[in-house]
Amino acid sequence: MDVAELHLWEQWRTQRDVDARDALVLKYSPWARMLARDVYLRVYLVRDAWQDCVQNALLGMLDAMERFDPFIGATFSTYARSRVRGAVFDGLRTLSEAGVQATQEPESPLLAERTASLLQSDLPEGDEDPLELFVAMTAELGLGFLMDTQSMPAQEPAAADVYTEMERDSLLAAVGRRLELLHERDRTILILHYYHQLPFGEIADRLQLTKGRVSQLHRRALKELRALLKLSEPAHC
Repeated sequence: MDVAELHLWEQWRTQRDVDARDALVLKYSPWARMLARDVYLRVYLVRDAWQDCVQNALLGMLDAMERFDPFIGATFSTYARSRVRGAVFDGLRTLSEAGVQATQEPESPLLAERTASLLQSDLPEGDEDPLELFVAMTAELGLGFLMDTQSMPAQEPAAADVYTEMERDSLLAAVGRRLELLHERDRTILILHYYHQLPFGEIADRLQLTKGRVSQLHRRALKELRALLKLSEPAHC
């Protein structure tokens, strides 16, 4: 940390100098925005969330500024990184929960099954990163909701939503192409669950598997499908 920046932190901490705070905000806002972009791109299926990500990153940065001590030996970006990312994730979690409530019945058995499936981890207990688990579950739930729309009756889009409909149709086409690359059994499970709305129990009976095994394969298939989409489709920002 250079002398000029250290002087700004000292003015802010000891005198609550608003000009010093504003100078620090100006310096670190692009950094916070980049953290927001990194999180946003990793859960790119959560649409219309970019402005919320940026706003929450700024709020997390301001909160960190209230607590940062420039004399502890760490840079502000090192100190604040987890707080800024946490603020963005918290905002996305709220949006995700609101999306679930808007698109699914609260007691939907299909939603309960897929959520329980995605909450499981293939890592030993204690090795999971809660943020990484949230990223994966949010993106994969979003992917599932997208496939759900294929089972719904077609509707004529409103004029204002034509672009959104075109974007969704393009993504659905990409999903269809990537589905063909999955193992046949994994692909069958996703098609039966999302396109035909069959619960895991019925799928298990059809494929002569246990319900637990279907849940495990569902999780694996969504993870692989998401990875294929990320490799082949351009990022949105």
